[in-house]
Amino acid sequence: MKVAVLLLRPTQFALGMREIDARAARIRNMGHEEFHGYVQDRKVPVVLAPRDRVYLVDHHHLTRACCEAGREEMPVELQADLSKHSLPDFWRAMHAKHWVHLFDQFGHGPHEPIDLPETVRGLADDPYRSLAWAVKENGGFQKSSVPFAEFEWAQFFRKNLKAHPVFDSFETSLTEALRIVHEPVAGHLPGFTPQK
Repeated sequence: MKVAVLLLRPTQFALGMREIDARAARIRNMGHEEFHGYVQDRKVPVVLAPRDRVYLVDHHHLTRACCEAGREEMPVELQADLSKHSLPDFWRAMHAKHWVHLFDQFGHGPHEPIDLPETVRGLADDPYRSLAWAVKENGGFQKSSVPFAEFEWAQFFRKNLKAHPVFDSFETSLTEALRIVHEPVAGHLPGFTPQK
């Protein structure tokens, strides 16, 4: 089943635009068949919600990157049909399944679900989420099945780095992050790998 990208409603407030830019550039260079294979292997997990809405429960970055690259539809995989729930029961179920992350691009929250953007285009840039992606890409931590793991790392970097990824330089922040990512203070984070 395919759904129009702009009908897929986010369950988070922010993302990392550096990851979006990198993925969108790669997607723009794909031909039709290559793109089809790429997204078929990465179907977007969704939940049917009250009021005929479809919510993403993961792959916000992929969905936004496809949107930026001009791709209009995404194949989806239904995780649950919660469309018969009342709105309060729907959000309780989403919380219970860890399918919602209600913290903004500054790490503040939780905010109310009613304030979530209506489309992936409304997601704000969190430079620390971009930093977490870059650290993971550089072997700083392992991919994790923990929901919103990169946001946990983003919050860790927000609290522990001296360098700021925007006001200083991204590269300076990345160097510092790669230095502290294996220290015991990060040991509780998903995907942590100790220094070898």
